[in-house]
Amino acid sequence: MTGSRPPTVVLIHGGSHAQLATLADPALAPYRIRPLHVRTSAVTEIDDAEVVIVADRLRPDLLERWTDALLACLGDDRTLIVYGENNVGDWIPGVTEQRRPTDFWWWRTGEDSRIRPAAPEHPAWHYFSERAVVWHYHGVLTSPPGALSLVDLHTPEGTVDGSILTLDDANHHGRLLITTMDPIYHHGSGFMPGATQLLYSSLHWATR
Repeated sequence: MTGSRPPTVVLIHGGSHAQLATLADPALAPYRIRPLHVRTSAVTEIDDAEVVIVADRLRPDLLERWTDALLACLGDDRTLIVYGENNVGDWIPGVTEQRRPTDFWWWRTGEDSRIRPAAPEHPAWHYFSERAVVWHYHGVLTSPPGALSLVDLHTPEGTVDGSILTLDDANHHGRLLITTMDPIYHHGSGFMPGATQLLYSSLHWATR
């Protein structure tokens, strides 16, 4: 992506305990993530970043001033990752998001998660494992034609309800990865199997 120089990675966060704990994770140190506070940092601070990550669960009113600059990233050869519960249907063109009830402990009760990995031949699966993506969701996404769902949520009847992890590199010059999962919250809070794997895997994917 950038030759021998590692890409510049920024993370827009809100200073929550989970976000700060994630930023302090020694395993992420090699990525040299530059934290930007959603309230106090200047929007122009993402201008030099090749990978821009929007932490999950940011306040919509604070995120709003960033959205034009975030979309501008996709006009360049850059990567934008937006984690869950950030109302992407309100500000990413062509994307709709619908809430779904969250089942936190389906693996303990023996229920079917109804989460199904998709597009198994896509190169992104060199970086993601099933454990990294089958654990949790807060809703489903639909995206413009050309975008690819990597993980679907199915209805109890077995039809596709929508995507919970979508990659769109067809409608933009850059790459857009959006999900209704919230890995930073769960990684930083120290619970939820798979959240850590999704966080690590998406960073690995974005910087290669």
